[in-house]
Amino acid sequence: MKQPYWIVKTVNRIFIAGILVLCTATAFTQQKKKAAPTPVPESIVETLDVDFAIYGDRAVQLDLYAPKETTKLRPGIVLIHGGGWIGGSRKAFRNTAMRLATEGFVVANIDYRLATEAKFPGCVSDAKAAIRWMRAHAKQNGMDPGTIYAIGGSAGGHLAAMVATSPGKFEGEGGWADQSSAVSGVVMMGAGVDQVTRARESKSGSVKSCVIFFGGEYSEKPEIYAAGSPITHISKETPPILFLDGEFDNPGKRYVKMQGELDELGVSHKLVVIPSAKHGQWGREPWKTPFENAMLEFLRSR
Repeated sequence: MKQPYWIVKTVNRIFIAGILVLCTATAFTQQKKKAAPTPVPESIVETLDVDFAIYGDRAVQLDLYAPKETTKLRPGIVLIHGGGWIGGSRKAFRNTAMRLATEGFVVANIDYRLATEAKFPGCVSDAKAAIRWMRAHAKQNGMDPGTIYAIGGSAGGHLAAMVATSPGKFEGEGGWADQSSAVSGVVMMGAGVDQVTRARESKSGSVKSCVIFFGGEYSEKPEIYAAGSPITHISKETPPILFLDGEFDNPGKRYVKMQGELDELGVSHKLVVIPSAKHGQWGREPWKTPFENAMLEFLRSR
């Protein structure tokens, strides 16, 4: 018996909807397959989930990437992820860590306690603890303890700058207190160096991530905002700096005052702008490789 038209139409719609669902699921599965982790190059060793700072029963971890060839000591790098101090993880820099390790560096790709867990200077102390851990374990990892660099993007760039500009301060209780947290140079990608000016120049006079990070508004804690600004701490002893920005990330604007002060102090610094890149695109091609190449050029010039 011939089915009424409305029944046939309904069945067809159900059939088409089912096909669409199946296609979407297939596409999603294929997309997940494409997102598989990048394999570790044969020339390096990846050591995951290493505790580098201990606060009571809380451990902060890093992933270590080191060349297998150990006939000479290698310079070290601490990589620090971004996320406005309130998000992100070390996973964002895994591929960059592997690239730098294949180029002959011992790389610690670190996490840190986010500002939702530990206010300033918590994550600065964590970054410094990572430097101290690297020195304490230099021999077993084939690293030169006298040459360690800090590299970070966005909030991570701010932390790298704080590590470089404030030796002996904000050390925290993470461990390895017999070791120095000094670095030989720093790479800042899209990093804020003056949190006081940032808050003052914001439309509302308030920056949400800063309020969380510093535990209050600038109007309430101006001295804390100043203490958390790398520009406050620069001196003649500040190590060489690479300011690394994307073309569409207000390149150089945030660094103008700091660059002038570095010039007066005689501190070596350089600004490199990556064409067509926006904020945070240092982890994605076609920008990732140019960002990494600029880092390597800077590091090899030391």
